[in-house]
Amino acid sequence: MRCAALYRVSTPRQAQARTEEDESLPLQRLAVRRFVEQHPGWELVREFAEEGVSAFKRSSAERDILQDVLRAAAQGAFTVLLVFKADRLSRQAMEYPFILSALHRAGVRVIAVADAAGGRELAVDGQYDKLLRFLEGWQAETESVNTAIRVSARMRQLAEQGQWTGGRAPYGYRFDPARRPVPLTLDPEEAHWLRQAFAWYLDEQVGTPTIAARLNSLGYRQRNGRPWTDAQLRRAMQNPIVTGRLAYGRTYTEGRKRRQRGAHDFTDVILSNPIPDLVLISQERWEAAMDRMAHYNARRARHLPRHSRADAGPLLLTGIARCAHCGGPLVGTKVYTTKPHKALGQKRYFHQAYLCQTKATRGTGACDGQRTYSAKRVERTVLAALQHTLGQLDTAALVAEVRRQAQDRLASRQDREGALRRALAEAERLKAAWLERLDQHLLHPERSLYSEAVLAEKVREAEARVAAARAELEQLAAEAQDLEAQRASLDRFLATLPDWWRRFLAAPRSRQKALLRHLLERVVVGRDGIDLHYRVDLAALTGQGAALAWRDRARWPAQA
Repeated sequence: MRCAALYRVSTPRQAQARTEEDESLPLQRLAVRRFVEQHPGWELVREFAEEGVSAFKRSSAERDILQDVLRAAAQGAFTVLLVFKADRLSRQAMEYPFILSALHRAGVRVIAVADAAGGRELAVDGQYDKLLRFLEGWQAETESVNTAIRVSARMRQLAEQGQWTGGRAPYGYRFDPARRPVPLTLDPEEAHWLRQAFAWYLDEQVGTPTIAARLNSLGYRQRNGRPWTDAQLRRAMQNPIVTGRLAYGRTYTEGRKRRQRGAHDFTDVILSNPIPDLVLISQERWEAAMDRMAHYNARRARHLPRHSRADAGPLLLTGIARCAHCGGPLVGTKVYTTKPHKALGQKRYFHQAYLCQTKATRGTGACDGQRTYSAKRVERTVLAALQHTLGQLDTAALVAEVRRQAQDRLASRQDREGALRRALAEAERLKAAWLERLDQHLLHPERSLYSEAVLAEKVREAEARVAAARAELEQLAAEAQDLEAQRASLDRFLATLPDWWRRFLAAPRSRQKALLRHLLERVVVGRDGIDLHYRVDLAALTGQGAALAWRDRARWPAQA
């Protein structure tokens, strides 16, 4: 009797274990080999091992080793497949009986050696056997779901109590079992270089790619001995543990992938109170670093403006200034002139200017406007017009319009929610009906109008509809929460509006640019004057991207 064995563990820890505990690979291998030894004439010809593979999270098509087993069975490589327990084969209710059926059609018996004394054969010969296998699949899947819920609930409970939830020591720290309730302490060398990275990043305005290169050039490597990369350095800097706060829930599942939240995304994240012994840098410096990173990565923090060279340049309107004649962007440049000087004879001077990029790169044929505009003259005109507009702004009308748009969005959301709840109820009824037909098929296949495969596919389709409706309902609930936060943002903006101009003049140039982008969409500069296109960003917070927009015309002043 030619036998094969399939071993599977769900976690890398179980795969690397050298003990016979927790259903580790050594334990499964030992149990299967002893079972074969107890049957004279049986020979173990193949062994397959899935190391760190979840049969609950991964489908059979995504499990390469299981596919090797099915191919070898179809080729007649063995006639008996031995598994430690039935759930080693699959923990997905809809797949478990069909995997067994595929093996059965290939003439392979499947035996779970540890499920009962002397082993338990997972037969699918009769309808009763098929029903049992189907129920076993549901039981295994339910057990996986309940285990995940229990583990998650326990981890959240520990996190809420400010206790350590396990895992590797974060970069900058090392384990110290003597410390309670958090067995961590600062690692002197790692903490030194991490503080140095923050100093370069904040005090010298050096980017993380350059910092990673500096660390590598100094001979300093990551904990695993590999050179530093931009991504790994950011990961270490973004961990709130550097401020002494434990964070639980920073990763989330998207489809079948695990992703990490951005530095500003604390959705469903539990943060502990600061632990003084674990503070590597102050909260203020960490937040300043995270804000700067977010400016470079608008995908992770969409509420912040994208950081670019236009934001870092000396001119106030780069990024929003456009040429009135060709529509191209106006970029910063220096215009040089030579004037007489008493001591030097001739001296070269320069002034900042806005340059039409189209005319500079494609020539006069592409733009019939001016090549350059005095930066002092342009900015003086724009700021004078802006100050006049703020003084005349009807804040009451602004509030009324924004709240009207928000109310329209809320009504639309409520209508959509009602439709989704009806669709969800219908999908759940459909799922229950197909499940009932599948149960009847397993008991009386001769009376069924559908095959097992068709019924299983119908159940999957119904489950997908249920999941899609629930996901959209969750999205609508999140939008409702966002709406409240957006209304609070509007109130804060209006409260500071009377003092906006003073704060603008007192702010550094980089902050002035950010403030302008809350009010101006673009500034169109031409020979005859300037068009200011206003777009109040807070109106877009109603949820549909609408904004309060208008245009003002500013004539050139008589003096530059």
